[in-house]
Amino acid sequence: VGTAMLDNDIQSVVDFEKVIDEMTAKDMVDFAKEDTEEQISTEDYDDTGSSEAKYDPEGIFGIDVSRYQKDIDWEMVAAEGVKFAIIRCGYRGSKSGVLVEDPYFRKNIEGAKQAGIKVGVYFFTQAISETEAVEEASMVAKLCSEYELDYPVFIDTESAGGRADTLDKELRTNIIDAFCKTVKGAGYNPGVYASRCWFQEKLDDSRLQNYVLWDAEYRSEPLYEGNYKIWQYSSNGTLRGIPARVDLDISYTEF
Repeated sequence: VGTAMLDNDIQSVVDFEKVIDEMTAKDMVDFAKEDTEEQISTEDYDDTGSSEAKYDPEGIFGIDVSRYQKDIDWEMVAAEGVKFAIIRCGYRGSKSGVLVEDPYFRKNIEGAKQAGIKVGVYFFTQAISETEAVEEASMVAKLCSEYELDYPVFIDTESAGGRADTLDKELRTNIIDAFCKTVKGAGYNPGVYASRCWFQEKLDDSRLQNYVLWDAEYRSEPLYEGNYKIWQYSSNGTLRGIPARVDLDISYTEF
């Protein structure tokens, strides 16, 4: 059983095993409808973006991956200069709301660690209440309990054509905050992934400054003025060892 403080007078207790049991429902999930492609605003990319590895002397080169990258040769990825990987551990279905473990999570995190690549994780949220956010964070804590993480645990919030798209800014921020507080209570470093427009228009990012911010903008330089620590600069990268397009990132902090 995990316990997390949502604020000074609200305490939520989640049965981790019950949350994990819900993942067995993935056999009934239509992945094409539930694991929807994430979308960032057209205002957050332009033709100055790069799909190549960036070796920024002020940053650390990394990637983020999920089942969409399929079978990864992590030793080859390490040889490409990748220093960290943020790995999707799960998601909430965008239509049904069912919790699902990413089928490549364990293979990816074990392969990356064996190759000497530092790891963090992210969870793609479709929570529509603070209670659901705590459920998501509890699932992440359970999945990651077998592994030592170097990078934060991120909640991925963005448009997906799903159940959470129409939330107002205050509720969405409350949900993100509840997830992060639960993650922190479980002993992990919490973070928030979003695009610049999402941070500015769909969240109250002034309430999220105590968490690690990960900004997605596909251009030569990000325009977001918030205190982000990681920049996802491409969703169209190519690297040896990965048989599909991959997200490319630069971290400006040595976690």
